[in-house]
Amino acid sequence: MTERALYSDGGVRVAPQKKKAKKTDALAFKIVTYVYLALFLLAVLVPFYVVVATSLTSYEEIMSKLEFIWWPKKVSFEAYKTVLIEDRLALYGMSSLLRGFLNTMWQVIPTMLGGLFVSGLAAYAYSKLRFRVKNVLYVITLATMMIPGAALTMPTYLYYDALGWSHSVLPMMIPGLFGSAATIFFMRQFFAGIPTDLIEAGKLDGMGYLTMYVKIMIPLAVPAFLAQGIFAFVGGYNNYMGPMLYLLDNQMLWPLQLALGQLQAQYGAGDQAVQCASAIVAMVPLLIVYLVCQRFFIEGVAVAGLKG
Repeated sequence: MTERALYSDGGVRVAPQKKKAKKTDALAFKIVTYVYLALFLLAVLVPFYVVVATSLTSYEEIMSKLEFIWWPKKVSFEAYKTVLIEDRLALYGMSSLLRGFLNTMWQVIPTMLGGLFVSGLAAYAYSKLRFRVKNVLYVITLATMMIPGAALTMPTYLYYDALGWSHSVLPMMIPGLFGSAATIFFMRQFFAGIPTDLIEAGKLDGMGYLTMYVKIMIPLAVPAFLAQGIFAFVGGYNNYMGPMLYLLDNQMLWPLQLALGQLQAQYGAGDQAVQCASAIVAMVPLLIVYLVCQRFFIEGVAVAGLKG
């Protein structure tokens, strides 16, 4: 009996050789996993390192060498000074990136907050309320997610142009205040896991539907709202096509991504340090958001997935 042995009471135990083989397989699996993760980490961090190193290299050093520069001989912040203070698109003493960041904040945050509130309200209705054609309306809402955004670019532009909105921020702000189908779907999955008894208790206390949404559903769904808020903020922060269509002729209203694109076009591929410095400056706010909200983001996505 090589692989198994009997206990004195008749039970079966695994032979030491087989236990050792299992431990060896588990160790090999861990090694392969960690090697793969290390390679993936290098693939992510090396490009980021190159961007940082290039942004700290002076223009003279870049132009004087033909080979790739892994680290500058002398760290220089000239590129950051150019991007934040002396860029060619600066107006009224403010650099285009700083002005673009401020424009992005007031253009994205109100839309994000309003859209989250309305999307959560629709998700609450689809998950907890009973009314006719509820399922039909929900299917129609989800069907809008299947329409490619590029197919709607020209029709929506013509529509907003007919309204007189084509040279303003309204096309990028007003539609977002009515929520999004993806957020409604996500929040409905979360709300479906909240006990309906809480709604019934709210009714017994004399609460209306809106009051129950504000006082019961929103406090319980804070992690899910934060997760969707991050998605909405990142989407608005990285939006380039919308500002290109509606704000290209109004430099004072340029958000960060449009200002970043125009700034890099002004300096061209010759000044690589400015190109990289501007990318780093634009990236820092998103990194801060992820670092601060990472725990809430993971919790919101995980809990919604379990409840769904």
